[in-house]
Amino acid sequence: MGKRETNQDYVATFINQTQQVLAVLCDGMGGHNAGDIASEMAVLQLGNSWKQSSFEASEIKQAEAWLTEHINEENKRIFDAATVFHDLHGMGTTLVAAVLFEETTLIANIGDSRAYIIEETGLTRVTEDHSFANELKLTGQISEEEAMTHEKRNTLTRSLGVGTTVKIDFFYVSNFNKKFLLLCSDGLSNAVSEQQMSQILIQHSDEQTKADQLINKAIEQEAADNATLCLIHLEADKRMVTEAGSLEGGAADGNR
Repeated sequence: MGKRETNQDYVATFINQTQQVLAVLCDGMGGHNAGDIASEMAVLQLGNSWKQSSFEASEIKQAEAWLTEHINEENKRIFDAATVFHDLHGMGTTLVAAVLFEETTLIANIGDSRAYIIEETGLTRVTEDHSFANELKLTGQISEEEAMTHEKRNTLTRSLGVGTTVKIDFFYVSNFNKKFLLLCSDGLSNAVSEQQMSQILIQHSDEQTKADQLINKAIEQEAADNATLCLIHLEADKRMVTEAGSLEGGAADGNR
């Protein structure tokens, strides 16, 4: 089970006025309870604003602009709170979010929480970690294997709320022939290899079983942090969201 006394992960899904799903997963950082405050603020504020939005099927670029505006607003809100309240000083959070249109999924990423796409043959990572070790890997200074065990693999180079501005990575993924979208915190991806994740996702047919088995594997392999995930079926007529986590808090067990 995760070693933290409090669960700093938070995950939730929201539906807007035109029935697009927004899924948001955050992994907070900061002393005492600051990390879980940052992650909860980011998810709930973004989600509550999303509920009032609306986009036509062709307006995915407008959805990206919406996310850019509202994520930056949330960055400022968290930064200002950390500046005003001494016990929240230094708080911040990762953020990985996905907007599901019928044919395309839009993914936004800050930090080292991840998004994966699952096909019949296995999973493919969509996002790149904003970590010191991954930056070294991307510039060819260390290998993929070295990055996985590097002493600074969990040192973030980008996060939400720690500065006055933040850069967001965006990705567009076609839903064609894709089965699931997986969002997860590093408590899962650091403890469970992508090969193990792929095997679990392919082996089990039920969405809740897939999610539970991923979390159980992280616990079995003594994850050093809370493991939280959101698994979403990408076929519009089968769209189901399954959330699971290793400890109490924002991580939920169940379907939505």
